Amino acid sequence: MKWIDAGLGVLFGALLWWRVDVSIPYQLCEWEQEGLFLTDWRALGEALAVLGGFGDWLSGWGMQFFAVPHWGAGVFVLPVCLGMLCTMFLFRKAGISIGRVAVVGAVQLLSQYDFDYQWTGSVCLLLVMALLSFFAWLSDGRVKALCFAGSIPVVFYLLGSVVTVYAVGGMVLFFSRRNWGLTFLLPAVCCLFVFVWAFFLPRAFSPAFYYNSFMEMPLYHWLVWGVPLLLLGWGRLYKRPTAVCLRRSMIITVLLWGMGVGVFFGGERFVRKDSNQLLFQLNHYAFTERWEEILELFSRRPLTNQVYMNYVNMALAHKGVLGDYAFRFQPYGTGALLVNSNNTGAVRMVMSDVFYTVGCVAEAQQHAFEAQMTLQEGCGVQTMIRLVKTNLILGHYAVADKYLSLLERTLLYRKWAREYRRFLYNDEAVEADAELGEKRRSLSGKNRFAMFYGWLPELEDILEANPQNGKAMSYLGLSYLLTKDMEGFRRFLDKYYGTDCLKTLPLAFQQGVVALYQQEKDRWEEYGVSPEVRKQYESYQEALYRTRNNRNRKAALAPYFKNTYWFYLMFVQG
Repeated sequence: MKWIDAGLGVLFGALLWWRVDVSIPYQLCEWEQEGLFLTDWRALGEALAVLGGFGDWLSGWGMQFFAVPHWGAGVFVLPVCLGMLCTMFLFRKAGISIGRVAVVGAVQLLSQYDFDYQWTGSVCLLLVMALLSFFAWLSDGRVKALCFAGSIPVVFYLLGSVVTVYAVGGMVLFFSRRNWGLTFLLPAVCCLFVFVWAFFLPRAFSPAFYYNSFMEMPLYHWLVWGVPLLLLGWGRLYKRPTAVCLRRSMIITVLLWGMGVGVFFGGERFVRKDSNQLLFQLNHYAFTERWEEILELFSRRPLTNQVYMNYVNMALAHKGVLGDYAFRFQPYGTGALLVNSNNTGAVRMVMSDVFYTVGCVAEAQQHAFEAQMTLQEGCGVQTMIRLVKTNLILGHYAVADKYLSLLERTLLYRKWAREYRRFLYNDEAVEADAELGEKRRSLSGKNRFAMFYGWLPELEDILEANPQNGKAMSYLGLSYLLTKDMEGFRRFLDKYYGTDCLKTLPLAFQQGVVALYQQEKDRWEEYGVSPEVRKQYESYQEALYRTRNNRNRKAALAPYFKNTYWFYLMFVQG
């Protein structure tokens, strides 16, 4: 039977890894980007100075690899798989069918799926189960009881509230009528010491210790601790018959492992938020500058909110085709270019990305810092890299040096930090760099608070400082078109057409010219409206005439003209 359990266990672990790899790969990336794991001895000393810090420090070694394709999913499920091995050993000692460990593993992985539940909780649970397995392996009952009782305060300080599982599980496993004083009273005294400490920290005996302190923990996280403890207690109280039919035992074993699969797949859809997965994917693509993949992603699905539109338009701007293809993805309102602000870290980060794209460096820095403040750890790789770049551009070298010093203490971003050190106190190097130099040339010479007069004056200041900033030019012109401010678009054309960055009009701007000067075709010639745009506009006018009595005119025209500005101007709420 043990070989059947072993084979089914391997299949179950492989199934969990596969499911994580295909269902939440970008959630893993988001965890990695929102963390900052420091690898030096100083970081270990700082971790040991706080309750549960050792578990947090240890889990950081794994979390920094979450973004590695396929391997990250393996690291993520590793505490579950190793914890199942330890639990198998404990179940054997308690006389429990090993197949029940599948339910334990499924419940634990479902808890890990919650973005606000720290992976540290699973790593600490693994360490506790491993320690209990070691003590269960010892044969001397008195030594076992003394070591177990004495380790309770140590486990509490190093790993945190998971000591609850350790203390209760140990007393269930090691209770003996002959040594009841050692196996019950002594641990109880040690637990009392922990309880006194926990009086000042209510979360110290709850899984909430590992949950985002800004959020309220769902009750199902208690199952991660409750299921193994209840099974251990049941195994000690109820003894299975020694003689069991082999065929029946095999059927029960398969059914128990199948129950674990059912629990996981049945619960996964409730704890995994698909809308968040797409947002995590877009944020990761923006962080790694995979703009083509953002556009490919939305070529197969509709844009359903303005945050997604921000990413698509940002990708178009980086590809240099925003002015040509902006209406291909059916945007609406200026929020499609810059989403309205709120207090969530995701929105703050996309706003920082947009501001950085067009050259509003101070605003990009402000929103990156505010996004960083929403992180539970108070710092993350993505926000810190943005803060390094913005401070280098602004010439705040001492601040950039501080952030680079932190990144140099990481394993995976150390090389990047050392490469960027060459820009410190070196204006010539910053100005010669393709990315940093362009942003510095776009800095406004006006001394005022960021966004004091709003988005459009900010873009105009950037173009005044750097007339060759094509991204800012596209965002400014489209801002007028999306708000249907045709008078503002007229002023925009008068001021910028023919300059270095707008010698010819992109497709969306040509369509805007036609809408602005519908009866003045000589102006079309002046602004270089192409024959293709003119022909398409004639077709649009003919279609409008044919559908003049159609109550569902918008739906009739959409298949042919939804990618044009004229359709947006007439039918889309700006």
